[in-house]
Amino acid sequence: MIEVQKNKVVLITYVWPEPLSSAAGLRELNLIDSVLWAGWDLVVASSSQQSSQSAALGERGVRTAEIRANDSAFDAWIKSEAPDLVIFDRFLVEEQFGWRVQEQCPDALRVLDTIDLHFLRRTRSRLIEDGKSLEEIQRGSLDFNNDDTFREIASIYRCDGVFVVSSFEHELLSQRFHVPQGALSLSRFHYPDPQPNPGFHSRSDFMMIGNFRHLPNQDGVIWLSKEIWPRIRRKMPNATLNIYGAYPSREVMRLTSEKTGFFVRGPAVDQFETLRKHRVNLAPLRFGAGIKGKISDGWWCGTPVVSTSMGAEGMHDAYPFGGIIADSPEAFADAAVRLAEDEDEWMMQQERGYFLAKALYHQEKNRPELIGFLKFLLSERVALRSENWIGSMLRFHALRSTRYFSKWIEEKSKGLGNNESLNRR
Repeated sequence: MIEVQKNKVVLITYVWPEPLSSAAGLRELNLIDSVLWAGWDLVVASSSQQSSQSAALGERGVRTAEIRANDSAFDAWIKSEAPDLVIFDRFLVEEQFGWRVQEQCPDALRVLDTIDLHFLRRTRSRLIEDGKSLEEIQRGSLDFNNDDTFREIASIYRCDGVFVVSSFEHELLSQRFHVPQGALSLSRFHYPDPQPNPGFHSRSDFMMIGNFRHLPNQDGVIWLSKEIWPRIRRKMPNATLNIYGAYPSREVMRLTSEKTGFFVRGPAVDQFETLRKHRVNLAPLRFGAGIKGKISDGWWCGTPVVSTSMGAEGMHDAYPFGGIIADSPEAFADAAVRLAEDEDEWMMQQERGYFLAKALYHQEKNRPELIGFLKFLLSERVALRSENWIGSMLRFHALRSTRYFSKWIEEKSKGLGNNESLNRR
């Protein structure tokens, strides 16, 4: 525990954290645990419905609050909380609630945790939909003149500080979009020391894991089934592939085939134990953004990965990747077979993964840096705001346009409720 001034923090989440079903959920728990580790008071609020996958925040001693979008009741609530710091996890949450926080608690620090850059992921997704190959996307320059980019960059500038989880995205925001360095913090996932993990001969089979509400995973498993897995099976006729993940669609579930050794298992009870029992972790991502939790989880569990350059992006800095990078179906299949059959190659990649887990993703390094950034923002808030004139301009317009649009939705909703009451009578 470090000695710091006790601050009050409100974290507003897009959904209640689901650490067992998504990397975003694990990231949110990293953030929550860091604030608790600092000894600060924390309230977590969300307008979403809790699910069976939602983390039991009360067991961590965290107070929670249910809020509603486009509802002025939030104004009285946030004012009564009187936070020193408000964190929005995703720009969509900042769009909904940022202007209300600014209006009711103008002195509160406003910080955006991007999770990943949505505009980057969506821009790449459209290129895949247009028939571009992964190699073409990597070689070409991206056109960011679209609504997704305008909205998210505006949200970033409106905030006092921004967390990004990928070194690639840190550089993109700094160099391409000129976000001030003082407002940006690279904050990766947090893991303790790797535990002793099973060795090469104690593991079997290939695996893939990911939340299938996340479109890169949905696309990846279909690409894997059509283009990559048949090539692996030609080289390893008895190989088995196990697909794990929450919220699989019917299209994904229909991929199960005992004949080809391709099995969609559904959600993993414990993603770490699941990773530990399999020999090779496959992450066939053709588009995406941020840190890929399936890969960093695998490093911590000693499970080498085969992924694409898109999957590896921003995850290993100048260090060797903890696995093999391959962008074509042929190269991907060859790499998967090599990792599955060559014990020396497998052990080398496992050691690289362990090194990355300790060097870039260790909680003893990342927690103090996260809290240190928030302390810096709190101490330099006045100066940072005076220098961020673009953010001031955007906040000025947001208070007018977003505010009145939200008020209109609220009044319309009240009107619909009255009509429904009349109809019931």
